[in-house]
Amino acid sequence: MKSICTELPDHVYQEVKSLVDKGWFKNEDDIILEALRRFLDTHKVELMEKFIKEDVEWGLYGKE
Repeated sequence: MKSICTELPDHVYQEVKSLVDKGWFKNEDDIILEALRRFLDTHKVELMEKFIKEDVEWGLYGKE
């Protein structure tokens, strides 16, 4: 497993903390992991197309 350290705007952190305090999530890590899973699930095709396009452009024109 890997760890990521990041900063959140205060208002986002307060929402995360509120959901944990209300019992919707066990801890802050769980809500962040769930948010990332949902983002990746809903944007998978879009992200893959973006990465493929970047690879093709790099192959055609080289590194910028």
